[in-house]
Amino acid sequence: MAFEDWDKDEAGRLKVWPLQAFTTAVFDGRAGGIRFEVGLPRGPGLPSPAVQISLDPQQLRALAEALNEVAEHIEKGTRPS
Repeated sequence: MAFEDWDKDEAGRLKVWPLQAFTTAVFDGRAGGIRFEVGLPRGPGLPSPAVQISLDPQQLRALAEALNEVAEHIEKGTRPS
């Protein structure tokens, strides 16, 4: 997906939130789940807003590969092509 399709604020900047935490789960031995807590906690004792997704093993591997690729670009100071 191109950046043109990402959500933007009124100034045209990409909307992204800091990752606070993430957890994983296995569902019935068939799928994996990831919960990404983002933004700021809502208050004492309340969880951060979160996105929870379910992925099959192929999607999990593709996501892991994509995240590793981004980390490598950051460490090398390059941009993905």
